[in-house]
Amino acid sequence: MNLDPHTLLFSLILTDALMMLGLLVAVHGQAGNGRRDGMEKWAAALFLETLVWIVGDSRGTFSDVITIVLANGLKAASHAMVLAALYEFQQRRASNWQYFAPVAATLVMAFILVDDIRARFIWGSLIFIFQLLLIARALLSDQAARTGRAWRLLLVGVVMLMLVMGLRALVALTGHSEFAQATNGLAPQPVQIITFIAIMAASLLGSIGFVLMVKERSDRDIMQLAMTDCLTQIPNRRALMERAEQALARRSGAPLALMMIDVDHFKLINDIHGHPTGDEVLSKVADLLSERLRGYDLLGRYGGEEFCAVAPDTDMAGALKLAESLRESIASTSFDTKKGKLPVTVSIGISICPVNAARELKELLAEADVALYTAKQTGRNKVVCFGSDNG
Repeated sequence: MNLDPHTLLFSLILTDALMMLGLLVAVHGQAGNGRRDGMEKWAAALFLETLVWIVGDSRGTFSDVITIVLANGLKAASHAMVLAALYEFQQRRASNWQYFAPVAATLVMAFILVDDIRARFIWGSLIFIFQLLLIARALLSDQAARTGRAWRLLLVGVVMLMLVMGLRALVALTGHSEFAQATNGLAPQPVQIITFIAIMAASLLGSIGFVLMVKERSDRDIMQLAMTDCLTQIPNRRALMERAEQALARRSGAPLALMMIDVDHFKLINDIHGHPTGDEVLSKVADLLSERLRGYDLLGRYGGEEFCAVAPDTDMAGALKLAESLRESIASTSFDTKKGKLPVTVSIGISICPVNAARELKELLAEADVALYTAKQTGRNKVVCFGSDNG
């Protein structure tokens, strides 16, 4: 197979240009979402990369000083833009020197060594490798960016570019710099072919990886919205039930307590003070319950003015103690609202899954609901445990 360097260059230009256009279309489709995810900067990096190959292919048409310095500067600027896109995606900030210093160093190096291809390849490769190391460090230092799997594609692309830059520097050190040139009037050499393939593959893998990273985060955000109560910012009923089922499945015979918590006379709060005040009360109750529950306990909004808490490794005595502390905390708190301070109390019904007992979640919910009904019918602002003397 005959591979003409100009054909390979055209393939690179076409690949980068099409990916850039695809990203711009995707960014335009996200207009108005309010989030800066780095897609525009990544598209700008592809645009700069495209210009690198266009300028490189025009060598001989313009002065070498212009084409060599400009191509190297654009390449460094493309790497800097990739770094900026990654930091924007991560919602972090990098020191300005990480963007501008390598670009300035590349321009100075290319201008000084414009007639020394061997030294230019060596020093240029070292600068580009340094930029790629900055990108890799940014990627690996942010745990949130590595929540999914797509980041591995980006990392592979970065590593491939570092290897090919190292290969070009090594070839230049051996005195065969002409083999590492994009176009040199000779038949394509193995180093050239490897370079073209690696750069194209890295561009594809990196761009696909970055787009998938954005998609993975969007999917997580959507799932979070679907599983979170928009008023109280705690898990909604669906999320709570899923996590409660998981807690039951992994308890390994340990006891487990389930508590249904209902705000007393909530309808009166809405009727007298208005629904916005009622929403304030629910939000503040949720905050207080979250603060008082233990770190491994589960809390969610069950519906309306009802909350549900699941306490693993908790028997009846521990559940009564925990529920009483929740009830007392709320009863002793004066809730500040836009309509003034309001007294709020809750009634709590408890059901227990004893040691080594096999219970269904629906059974525990039904028992806690019965206990809650008893608490409300016998005076409210109290705790009742199903199966105890008062339940």
